[in-house]
Amino acid sequence: MTLAAEVSPTLAEIGAGRLPEPPEENDGNPWTVGDCWLYCGRTSVRVLWLGPVTAAGGVTAELLVCADCISTLHGRAVAAMAKRDKSATERTHRARHARPRSRWGTRVRQ
Repeated sequence: MTLAAEVSPTLAEIGAGRLPEPPEENDGNPWTVGDCWLYCGRTSVRVLWLGPVTAAGGVTAELLVCADCISTLHGRAVAAMAKRDKSATERTHRARHARPRSRWGTRVRQ
């Protein structure tokens, strides 16, 4: 069994540029000719099935996407993950129970 932590890249891996590349045409994936359902809306182009999509009301369809739109989606996902990981590690405020410290790191008596 593969754990999510084994396949999810970390912020350090993103910074080092060690992310998997998005799929490209002729990469061994089962590409077919069809209509891109994502950003460009082009017709009769090579597309790859990304998975099922469920819309309002329970309507389902197969999401077929061209290489350009997959690349755009991949870039947005990486950027969102980097932003999320960065904001999770930033301290926005001190805990209420934290005591003030001197410039040498020792607690200031009150």
